[in-house]
Amino acid sequence: MKCKIACCSALLILMLCLSPFLLKDVYGREMPPPVVTVLVVEDQQVNPAETYVGRVEAIQAVDLRARVQGYLEAVKFREGAMVWTGDVLYVIEQAPYEADLAEERAKVDEARASLKDAQQYLKRLRAVQSGGVSATDVETATNKELRAKAVLEEAKANVEQARIELGYTTIKAPIDGRIGRTTFTKGNFVGPESGSLARIVQLDPIRVVYAISENQLESLNPSSNTAKTSAVKKCPPVFMIQMPGGAMYPLKGDLDFIDNQVDPNTGTIAVRAVFKNPNGFLLPGAYVTVLVKCENGSRTPVVPQSAVQIDRKSRYVFVVDDENRVHERRIETGSAIEADWVVTSGLSAGERVIVQGVQKVTPGQIVKTVNKGEEAAN
Repeated sequence: MKCKIACCSALLILMLCLSPFLLKDVYGREMPPPVVTVLVVEDQQVNPAETYVGRVEAIQAVDLRARVQGYLEAVKFREGAMVWTGDVLYVIEQAPYEADLAEERAKVDEARASLKDAQQYLKRLRAVQSGGVSATDVETATNKELRAKAVLEEAKANVEQARIELGYTTIKAPIDGRIGRTTFTKGNFVGPESGSLARIVQLDPIRVVYAISENQLESLNPSSNTAKTSAVKKCPPVFMIQMPGGAMYPLKGDLDFIDNQVDPNTGTIAVRAVFKNPNGFLLPGAYVTVLVKCENGSRTPVVPQSAVQIDRKSRYVFVVDDENRVHERRIETGSAIEADWVVTSGLSAGERVIVQGVQKVTPGQIVKTVNKGEEAAN
């Protein structure tokens, strides 16, 4: 029995001593390098567009208001029609204001007559002053003449005010544009407290307002001397509009305004582009998609979206060098073109990136590569 136990113990010790050698083939064997699909990066002629949500705004908009009160005698426009500067739109009853003007003109004539009497009386006093007219009488007559002059000037001012108020009974279009619905129709009593009678909005040209981030500001501001703005000077941005239904607006716009401060709540900056709108197709208040792109395009590296990974820091790709070693490369991307990303920095034409099998690799690892498009042959 003791001999059997001793033999078992010796066999166990021998197995423990040989176990590293016995397991080496299982765990120590070198695994073959993973097979990945790579794509050689190429520069492509691209003209990607940055897209933003924009809102259409009228450059000018006017609310028509009554400046005098009275009954509406006429509404001289068709709702929704185009009106032009100087067009008569409303007429408020004029008879009371014409009567006021006539009354004030009569007061002017009366004041002129009173002034003439005062001047003649003063002239007579001065002519006979040496014959016994007192200085007090002359002074009183002089003051009477001055008061008559003041009354005449006041009467003239009242005539002008009456003429202005009569003019206010005719409400004209102050700008060219499309007029909306009328709040009041013929026969209604209106006045300064009535609020807006109708609204005119200028349609041509018209502007679109949208917001960009601080990082995108340089791409629109060619006045600074950064690398991005140097590129902007060579290839100025073009502004286009996509309608909600997907159709493209046929006319291009021009940069009109960049705000002078960043909104602290959103971290964005307001930008305005102006578009010609001869047919009135763009209406204030509408939301559209603003597309901003380079006028002529440029040659830029483009990679499939499947090759681009993202983490908390940024986007990155796995690059395979000439020795088939994997390297992690941080990149910056621009716009998406179908299933590809435009790479703005971090990659150059001729480099190989992994497009399939990224889950198999880690930086520094050796891989076996298959060119994209040759997978079936292998």
